[in-house]
Parts: sequence; C-alpha cells; structure tokens
Amino acid sequence: MAGKDPGDRPAAGGFAHEPRPGGGFSGPPADGGLSIDRLAQAFAAMMGPPEATPAEVVAVDASPDLDAAETVEDEAAAVTPLSILEALLFVGLPGGRPLGSRVAAGLMRGVTPAEVDDLARELAGRFRANNCPYEVVTCGDGWVMRLRDEFARLGNVLESRARMVRLDDESLEMLALVAWHQPVPRDRLVELGCDARPATLRQLVRRGLLELRRPAEGAAGEPTYHTTARFLEVFGLTSLDDLPDPAEPPA
Repeated sequence: MAGKDPGDRPAAGGFAHEPRPGGGFSGPPADGGLSIDRLAQAFAAMMGPPEATPAEVVAVDASPDLDAAETVEDEAAAVTPLSILEALLFVGLPGGRPLGSRVAAGLMRGVTPAEVDDLARELAGRFRANNCPYEVVTCGDGWVMRLRDEFARLGNVLESRARMVRLDDESLEMLALVAWHQPVPRDRLVELGCDARPATLRQLVRRGLLELRRPAEGAAGEPTYHTTARFLEVFGLTSLDDLPDPAEPPA
C-alpha cells in the first residue's frame, strides 16, 4: 500500500506497532513511561554523586613508607661511631693487640683519636651499668674488649679445647721433618724418607700447622714448607730453639 508509513507495517505474528510520537528513543514513550535519558539520570542519582573528573583524581602510593619504618627501628641497631668502635673492639686485632685510638679513628669518618677515647670510656661505662660479662679497658696505648676476671676461666676452657689437635703417625712424621729441616721443598721431603700423601700436607696447611711459602715475584726457587705459630702453640714451644735435638734419644 503506497503512502503508508513503514512503522505501520504489521509486525511478525500479525500485530501492528502503535505509531511512536516524535523524539525517537530519547522522547517519552506513548504509555508515558521514562525516556532512556531520564532513566539514565535516575540510575545515576541512585548510585550517588558523580565521580570526580580525571583532573581531580589523586594517585595513592600503596607502597610502605620506608622513612617512617626507619624512625621506629631500635636505636641500638643504628650505625654510629659508638657502635662501630664496639664492633672493632669485638673483632680485635691479631694476637690480641690493643686497638689504638688513632687506628680506630682512621677507620671512621669525621672522628678524632680523642673522641675515640671518649667513646671507649662510654662503652666501658655501659658494660659496667649492664653488668655485662665483658669489659672495655685500656691496655698499653690502646683499648681491648675482654672477659671480666670472673668469666675469664670460661674462655680458658674454650681455648684449651680449641688447642686439642688429633694427629696420626703420618702427620706427626711430616711435622717433625718440616720442623727440623725447614724450609723444605716438597721434593726434599721425599728425599728425607717421608712418603706422606699430598692430602696430609694439605690438611696440615689447612689446620694452620704448616704453611707453604712461595718465592718472591721474579725470584728463583720453589715453594717451601714451614711450621707456624700455631705449631709452636700446640706443642707447647716458645720458639723452634726449644725443639729437642733429633739425634738425642727421647726422654
């Protein structure tokens, strides 16, 4: 039928749609219900106020505040000249030598030898106040950290046990040959009749009873074996001069 509006054509199933007023989908429907625009506005009102515009959004860093964490750390754990000096005294110098204030000051930035002495006295006072088993005392031209007298015997027990070294016959023979003939190259030990395994030599070096000294750079020669200070300590000798004459029969 010419001249009829397409909207008046019968829908599937033989029913015809009611003609729609002007305004399309945004206009009010024929039954007087809400338009799409008004429905969207009503839904937004139900959900609360509109979200902030992108310009108003503030980024929030969820990572922990490391600076704040540092402020609650135990003050005793902080690295200070006092704690550095305590660590230096705890480690000590080889042979138990005292730590001089000049040496300690040279290991710290912006601290004078006089300030090191003040710090050492402060440490000593803290240890006394806390009734610690150790103390900081002056010794010669420096400072040492040591056990108090009433605890010193415990240290002696530990030291005596540390000195205990079990050596088999092969190791004792090797030590005797080196002690009486040092410096001794490896080939010389064989000439002297020692047929100890290389593993025995390595073990004695590892345990600090022997040391292998190499020639100075550019110098001729081969590495030689020597006894050590620990060798003297283990066998109760002051020096190699205390070794008995190998030609004398044992007492």
